[in-house]
Amino acid sequence: MNRILTVALAATAFAATPALAQDAAAPAVAAPASFTGPRIGVNVGVADDDIFGTEAFTYGAEAGYDFDLGNAVAGISAEIQDSKDLDREVALTARIGARVGGNGLIYASGGYSNIKVFGIALDGFRVGVGGELALGTHGFVKVEQRYANYEFGAELFQTVVGAGVRF
Repeated sequence: MNRILTVALAATAFAATPALAQDAAAPAVAAPASFTGPRIGVNVGVADDDIFGTEAFTYGAEAGYDFDLGNAVAGISAEIQDSKDLDREVALTARIGARVGGNGLIYASGGYSNIKVFGIALDGFRVGVGGELALGTHGFVKVEQRYANYEFGAELFQTVVGAGVRF
């Protein structure tokens, strides 16, 4: 037991040595998150459609690429969603957002969307607003509210939460 305690204390002292060498007057500031580069993620949520008038569990995956423009971020995404009411939804969207603090992003998105219901594909557009929070160097979580309008007046509302990784 004493050996374990001694090793633990020695490891703690070794790990803390670089922190002791810092200037006490200069506070440590975390570097802001990078919103640049490729990303992949998954999301889950609730979809409410006017086709069936029901709410359904929805899930999906996305891949995208973001460009960090300083205080702004612009990006593109390709996504596939599924739910019990839809055969599938695919979307190609763009987003533009503003940094919030060092690790946050608030954004608006919009683009092409296509749903398939009972084997019939409907084209439309999707718009949304969301927020993303960087977790460490590569991870992120997000929440997004979406609205889509399709041919024949079909509409789809989605609220999703997601998680992903940047490369």
